[in-house]
Amino acid sequence: MSGLYIRKFMDRLQQLELKGSRDFTCPINDAKNLHKDITTLLLDIDALQRQNDQEDVVSVELKGEDF
Repeated sequence: MSGLYIRKFMDRLQQLELKGSRDFTCPINDAKNLHKDITTLLLDIDALQRQNDQEDVVSVELKGEDF
């Protein structure tokens, strides 16, 4: 996942903020691509979390020393 459209959105937002703009408009194709990037990112995060949940192994060793 490149995140190109997420970065493009962030850059455009920052430029408009610096100019003091109060409105933001986005072509529908850019909005669709941003949606695709965000969805892909969320799916990747979910897959990684599921993978980590399966790999988590907890090992506990209790040793009792002489009193």
